[in-house]
Amino acid sequence: MATNPTERQQRLIAMAAAHADDFKLRVAEHDADSSFPHENVAAMKASGYTALIVPEELGGGGATPLDIAMAQERLAYGDLPMAIAVNMHHIVVSILADLWRLNQKGEGPQVDALEPMLKATVTDGLIFGGPVSDPKMNSSVGFAGINDTTRQATKVDGGYRLNGKSGFGTMSAGADYLLTTARYEDPDNGPQCLLCFFPTTAEGVEIQTNWDTMSIRSSQSNDVVWNNVFVSDDAAVLRPAQSWDAIADITASWWVASGPACYIGLAQAARDYAMNWVAGRKQEPFDQPMTHYPSNQLLAAEMEIGLRSARAMLHQSVAAHEDVKVRTQEDLVNLISCFQFVMEACVQVVDKAMRMVGGAALFKKNPMEQMYRDVRAAVIHQPFAGMEGKALLGRRTFGLPVYTSPRFV
Repeated sequence: MATNPTERQQRLIAMAAAHADDFKLRVAEHDADSSFPHENVAAMKASGYTALIVPEELGGGGATPLDIAMAQERLAYGDLPMAIAVNMHHIVVSILADLWRLNQKGEGPQVDALEPMLKATVTDGLIFGGPVSDPKMNSSVGFAGINDTTRQATKVDGGYRLNGKSGFGTMSAGADYLLTTARYEDPDNGPQCLLCFFPTTAEGVEIQTNWDTMSIRSSQSNDVVWNNVFVSDDAAVLRPAQSWDAIADITASWWVASGPACYIGLAQAARDYAMNWVAGRKQEPFDQPMTHYPSNQLLAAEMEIGLRSARAMLHQSVAAHEDVKVRTQEDLVNLISCFQFVMEACVQVVDKAMRMVGGAALFKKNPMEQMYRDVRAAVIHQPFAGMEGKALLGRRTFGLPVYTSPRFV
């Protein structure tokens, strides 16, 4: 999967491979009925896969962004929807872990609940969901809900009351705790984006079962409705809305490391399936297998170029983020360029694999049919997808602020 992985990376890849080989046996079944694979989450808890990013000082794996990129790629090789689901858990844990590391140095917002939750991720198998996306808010402006949202928070004794709705609540179907955001109109400091977390069983939390999609069906990324949910002061962080801070940097760093890696895993699986498909087949009147067709040789070459380029760019981009100091520094030109390139490359690889397999790939019984549907999610996967993501990249390439005007709309 990578050139000369370290001993720890080899161990994490082996753990991911064991899960991938197991999950692959059920991936089509869960896709067919859009069911959430709770048994897979239980297996990842038992192995420690869900605690990979928890700092070693707290009993976790202490994985770096590059470590998690390698592991997630291998997991997605067998089951992309499950890799996408656990990816949301990993991102929430990475935010908590890096905030904890900053707190150890007397930096960042002081949050007392960080250490107990991180320890519980190791000892109790605590699972997090991150329903932060807001269907009413432009994803680029709101940074997929991390920096601004239409959800509202009002101040009450001891905390806040949260109302609104989240879309794309990945891992909400299997989570114990949720992380989300809400806008708070502070009378002294102006608009704030409240980052908060609480149990899924909190009064007023409504996880809907409305995930009915073409792609990554078993991820069950349901909407979540917040009905006057209470958030205590010690489980909330206030940040100025529409401002790029250390939490945004941390999120961008880990999200780019782990999300695109999942789609590389899928693209690799599609490539391997297609290559094996043509290697074992002959067609009349030719006496050589379909590997001898010039069209398939050209498709194979293009898939190889796409995969190698995407993996190399991802690994180079996230390797620089090993230290938390780098993860709290803005590196958007690097990260968004990587995100955009890898996602588009993976779609192209799977498209070529489907062309190689041909008409057989249209049938539900052929795994290529699901792979083709699943990879469609890559080009709309936030936080840096589409033309809005490119527009943000363009602003930073010009040296313009993340939030600037005039805009083209």
